[in-house]
Amino acid sequence: MKTPTRFAYAKESAMYPDVCGWLRGILRARFPKTPLHVADTSRVTLANYLEREALAEFFPDYQTYEINVDVSGIVQTRKPTLAFVECKITRLSLRDVGQLLGYSQVAQPILSMLLSPAGISQALGLLLKVYRRYTVLEYGDGYRLRVATWDSVRKTVDPATVIPSGNYF
Repeated sequence: MKTPTRFAYAKESAMYPDVCGWLRGILRARFPKTPLHVADTSRVTLANYLEREALAEFFPDYQTYEINVDVSGIVQTRKPTLAFVECKITRLSLRDVGQLLGYSQVAQPILSMLLSPAGISQALGLLLKVYRRYTVLEYGDGYRLRVATWDSVRKTVDPATVIPSGNYF
């Protein structure tokens, strides 16, 4: 019997259902009694998704959300907030960080994660692990992107790989 590997996805979109389940779980743990919406939003702008799901009224600037985030979460607290996950099947690079950073600067999510079962590129590893240039991950009032390796067997983030380390929120 062949042992499954962490690189089990042939295409990026195959990750989305697993990542949706994971994001729903961590949001539910943080906001146990709050209505949540988690979805694959890769084929629609976030603005259109919010309109379609009748959630636009909670985000006054939603029309500026002309972004295509792979997986989006909406937490309906008193002041509703967003959570983003961008998925890649290749090693994560600074280009990928820049893409999600732009999305996060537009919509200011409470959580913004960049995941890949292939880990991070050598250059990004040096920048973040050796030189600790975490400022490239900052997008708002005390918020930072998190970069991590996705474990496709366990269908979760490998906690030992989260950069910067610590809590997601």
